[in-house]
Amino acid sequence: MRSVEIQARSVDEAVRLALEQLGRTRDQVQVEVLMDTSDDEDGEALVRVTAQDSAPARAGQGGIMRRPAARPQSPERTRPLAADVQRADPETEQVVKTVVHELLTAMGFPCTVMAVDNPSSIELGPDEPPTVFIDVHGRDLGMLIGRRGENLAQLQYLVNVLVNKRLPAWTRVILDIEGYRIRREESLINLAQRVARQVARNRRPISLEPMPPNERRVVHVALRDDPSVTTASSGEGALRRVTVYPK
Repeated sequence: MRSVEIQARSVDEAVRLALEQLGRTRDQVQVEVLMDTSDDEDGEALVRVTAQDSAPARAGQGGIMRRPAARPQSPERTRPLAADVQRADPETEQVVKTVVHELLTAMGFPCTVMAVDNPSSIELGPDEPPTVFIDVHGRDLGMLIGRRGENLAQLQYLVNVLVNKRLPAWTRVILDIEGYRIRREESLINLAQRVARQVARNRRPISLEPMPPNERRVVHVALRDDPSVTTASSGEGALRRVTVYPK
């Protein structure tokens, strides 16, 4: 049997992408939900979809299996440290670098591809998948970033699809071009802090411009420990935005 692991904003979206990759219909696969935080602010879902041959799926309603809640571990087995979970092994990093370099070279962008430590001030949680952070350097790469990072987001999605066709287990790739993401993150943190001071002073909520999920998360994390304000996302799709409220 052939299976793939796909991460997306919801279980349904992840299943849809997996079906496209496997070339199967919904009744020809078994779905196992490995992680589902899609009900949280800017959460994600990770599913394993296995193409069935002649054996019926062992899933429940709708053919979806959800992993049971983790049992407490015995004293002899301790939970791995977040750093162990976050950082992919060197062989995986090399696969990712090769895929990115081959793709960009084929697109006509000679470049240098580097695997780096997490450059963000936002740490990954221990339950998140192994992640490879890639930074690309070269000449005239602005087109790969696009307006407000739109091209970069699409390129990152493509890289994740290509990489996970070569790997046995799901690995997430965070792609950056010339340090754009970290500069954008710093700008968003400064914006969030300025807006928070204004909200706290005027006692009136302020809605920010629509942002993609990763940028909304930066705002939420930047203000989560602020005693004077709280944040919430609202809206649908590309119009989803963060509003800062006074406490």
